[in-house]
Amino acid sequence: MSARLAAGIVTLLLAAAPAFAHDYWLLPDSFFVKPGEVAALRLHVGDGFVSEKERPFQKKPTLRFDLLRGKETVDLTPLGVEDKTPVAAITLKDAGTYLVRMDRAPQKIELDAEKFNKYLAEEGLDAILEQRRKLGEDKKPGRERYVRCLKSLVQCGDVRDEAAPAVGQKLEMVPLANPYTLKAGETLKVRVLFDGKPLAGAKVFAHRRAGEKVTTQTAQTTADGEAGFKLGEGAYLLRLVHMRRCADEDGVDWESYWAALTFGMK
Repeated sequence: MSARLAAGIVTLLLAAAPAFAHDYWLLPDSFFVKPGEVAALRLHVGDGFVSEKERPFQKKPTLRFDLLRGKETVDLTPLGVEDKTPVAAITLKDAGTYLVRMDRAPQKIELDAEKFNKYLAEEGLDAILEQRRKLGEDKKPGRERYVRCLKSLVQCGDVRDEAAPAVGQKLEMVPLANPYTLKAGETLKVRVLFDGKPLAGAKVFAHRRAGEKVTTQTAQTTADGEAGFKLGEGAYLLRLVHMRRCADEDGVDWESYWAALTFGMK
């Protein structure tokens, strides 16, 4: 992916963004680097793969921030500078496929009933919406605790490694093939895991940005937690939300987990 395309992805399109953005994703300046090149990693918030703003590094909410390849794991936290962007700049010395992982601490939010119900419908969380109706809560604000589980795949040089395994995030998408070994027109399958077990019936979104255009595919996970998406050239953001009743904290009715996976295709 060219630097120009990467720059287009991170452009702040405030006029086009929804009124309240809620997706987070990791995005390198380029998904394709040469050995010895510096790769800047950026954290974005927005919707539909349109960035509303770039977030700075913040140590307190960053529970894990790692670079992984094979059995090697490097803690990227020391590279972050508080309240500065990018969240890290890394130099990949050896050719291969690298996985960046970031886990963020739980946060709380309260939305009025209309906004919360709309958000549930948009995310395909129909079962939660129905629970609210049965409990007589659909006219009440939504009180939520949420967790971010983020990943990004960066390809260095010409060595394509095997698909990265699960890394133990609370909610994660595990590619069943290294997307950098696939070509446009082929299908990438991912397995969605929650607490390490396949998550069935989850709605997964696959946003692709090619130039300034974003297209979206959706798929429901199978009993094995699998979902597949046909690939084309561009940058990808795969994302989903899983929600359940929260029973361990006063003032919070629901807990949600947000997973995001980014990679490029050329």
